[in-house]
Amino acid sequence: MLGLKINNHLYAWKAHVSEAAIALKKAKEVSNKLVNIITASLVVIGLVAFFLHAASTDLLELFYLDYWVVPSAWLLLFWASIFLLLFLLYRVYGLKKRPKLLPKLMEIPSSTSISESDWKQAKHLESFFDEDAIKAIEEAYKTAKKFKHKLAPIHLFIGALASSDAGVLFGRLGLGFETIKDALIRRLGTMEQSKHPGKMNATGEEILFNATQSALEHKRSQVTAVEIIISAYKKDEFLQELMYSKEIKEEDLYRVVDWIRIHNKLVERYDYFRSRAVHKPKGAMNRAYTAIATPFLDSVSTDLTRAAVKGGVPLLVGREKEMSAMLRAIEGGNQSVVLVGSPGVGKTSMVYGLAERMVEEDVPKILQDKRLVEISLSHIISGADMSQAEGKLLRALQEIGASRNIITIIQDIDQMVTGGLDLSAILSKELEKGYTFVIATTTPQGYVQHVEGSALGQKLTKIDVGEPEIDEAIRVLEAKISGIEYKQKVVFSYAAVSGLITLSDRYIHDKYLPEKAIELAEEVALDVFKQKGENGLVELEDVKRIVGEKTRVPVTNVESDERETLLHMEERLHERVIGQNEAVKAVAAALRRARAELRSQNRPIANFLFLGPTGVGKTELAKTVSEVYFGSEEVMLRFDMSEFQEQRSLERLIGLPGEGGRLTEAVRQNPFSLVLLDELEKAHPDILNLFLQVMDDGRLTDGAGRTIDFTNTIIIATSNAGSNYLQDALREGKPLDQIKSHLMETELDSYFRPEFLNRFDGVILFTPLSLEDVVQIAYLMMNRVKERLEVKGIHLEVSDEAIHELAKKGFDPVYGARPLRRVIQEDVYN
Repeated sequence: MLGLKINNHLYAWKAHVSEAAIALKKAKEVSNKLVNIITASLVVIGLVAFFLHAASTDLLELFYLDYWVVPSAWLLLFWASIFLLLFLLYRVYGLKKRPKLLPKLMEIPSSTSISESDWKQAKHLESFFDEDAIKAIEEAYKTAKKFKHKLAPIHLFIGALASSDAGVLFGRLGLGFETIKDALIRRLGTMEQSKHPGKMNATGEEILFNATQSALEHKRSQVTAVEIIISAYKKDEFLQELMYSKEIKEEDLYRVVDWIRIHNKLVERYDYFRSRAVHKPKGAMNRAYTAIATPFLDSVSTDLTRAAVKGGVPLLVGREKEMSAMLRAIEGGNQSVVLVGSPGVGKTSMVYGLAERMVEEDVPKILQDKRLVEISLSHIISGADMSQAEGKLLRALQEIGASRNIITIIQDIDQMVTGGLDLSAILSKELEKGYTFVIATTTPQGYVQHVEGSALGQKLTKIDVGEPEIDEAIRVLEAKISGIEYKQKVVFSYAAVSGLITLSDRYIHDKYLPEKAIELAEEVALDVFKQKGENGLVELEDVKRIVGEKTRVPVTNVESDERETLLHMEERLHERVIGQNEAVKAVAAALRRARAELRSQNRPIANFLFLGPTGVGKTELAKTVSEVYFGSEEVMLRFDMSEFQEQRSLERLIGLPGEGGRLTEAVRQNPFSLVLLDELEKAHPDILNLFLQVMDDGRLTDGAGRTIDFTNTIIIATSNAGSNYLQDALREGKPLDQIKSHLMETELDSYFRPEFLNRFDGVILFTPLSLEDVVQIAYLMMNRVKERLEVKGIHLEVSDEAIHELAKKGFDPVYGARPLRRVIQEDVYN
């Protein structure tokens, strides 16, 4: 026998589940409904009959007292009908069973064996189970009875599938009951039969206790069918394998369960806060009636506790660590704190979460029975000079001081120092008086520039609020999705919600989680409504499509045409690049890895260094990659590194303070592109260090402080370093591997540091062109001449002999194919 201790009280499962108990319960429900229907019918008949009689007489008599005091059969009928109506209301509302709510958890509950004497004092665990959960247990009993089994995890799992929350759970996961029905039936058919069918075994009872523990730990008011499903899943290897076979990951299942918990909590919040806030001060007055009215403060502020009393603040999800740090600072005597985090990470949500906890009085004593009031700096500063702004702020603070029950919120506190105004000194002096303390917010830049080194900064304890981790960000978005679904009239799958977080985190770097994912969700929902209509399902592909359109990065699944292109990438590249097989193979392999997302996500798609003499196809291969993979040569961002030979030219690439540079701005506007660095060996060493960082981290900060994402770029650097040695070694017939090793270890040492060279995914050697190579290039070039002339209505035919003659005239072992272009201009175009 099992028991569960909750806050030192012992609970045990005492409910007797049997056919007779279920039938009796059903009979009671039917009889109650029947009595209510009969009573309601009598009420309607009696009142209708009375008013029909009254209508057949003089209606004015109804307004005389004598009509109501003189006994009559019709008057008796009226009062009997009223009595029956009150009786009906009592049955419907007065006798309605109030759900027993789980106690507030003060310690982790524990399962333990209980003695016979303890059993008599144990309270009923089943009283905490909601109606759907009880029905799930009854259905589990029926299933076990039908198949002659003891009641086990799989029966509880199947019994809970009929609940509305289970429908939502598997609907969000995209898993229909029909897809798992046959597997469940087969499993039931292979289980051992019992002499006591329907009796709950020890594992089945343990699931109910685990479901209760789970509900307690997640601060649920009751145990639901979802808690039974997840507890059964954890206990049954077959169920785990079944979900795995349907491509449902364990963490995804848990996240959707969290989503349902969050949604149910949102539904419960309004009534909960109303009931908890009966004795909470809703205006200026506190419980001790010692506060005063604050009319000026009210005109320049928002009372967040008043909004929380009405359930009017967003639900705070996560941020337990930061909230604990803030409460410790307040309780420890430092009191005033500043939440420092980038825009959109959730600083304001923490403030709202504090307001909610103050209404619940789940806060240290220093915060109990207080108002949380947010002063609007725009109301203080707008249209005011320094003396006027100081006067407004002092007037508001004086009312706060006189009230003695107000904690002050100041969002974006760095704005106190703006436009020639500096109100920080005034606030600092008032905080020294100790009649209030401040909870402020600001960005990292605002903190460093305006708060950290000031007198005010010494009064504020810094609490860092970073971007949430992926798991927490998904939970935050799940709390917001219901509102977006209601507003846009669509439904989100879990895959779409997860994709909103992971894809915005990967591809959108000028904003922060969770805000950027929430904004993206709004955009995707609106698009899906336009595409699919009301109740359209938002799927992962919809998210990928919008992210692709916003970032110009292909994030959708590889389509058949693109698949063929990737599989035959070498042939596509060789349509423009003659020879250089090593380079073509290396580039094609990198592009396939990138599109299949088998590459590192925190580095560029690929980093290549092309070595070799001029005119052998290094730049041509870069142009071809840009056309084949990125869609156009125009997407290639080309930088002649001979222009950046001085240290100060670094500013031209990344920008001066407050602005972007040539490189960073080009990549910011074209995040999916090829960056070509021509003649890299001529760049200043500090610029090489810059690209060392890019190749390592995939990110670069520009002069304006923005993080520029390079993870969707291909970086190709070309260099002629060591070309003389290369040509000499080839003439001597040395093997390519030996030539490359010597280049890397000796010839390039004077240009690039070893750690820089090691950051390249490939250092690729381009060999000098042979006459046969130049002939093939001549064919390619003349084909382009034909295409240009066709546009003008001119048809050109070129014989093989002419091609070979042009190739001979344009062949130069030192300059490669470069002279051929000049020969074609002079001998063909002219």
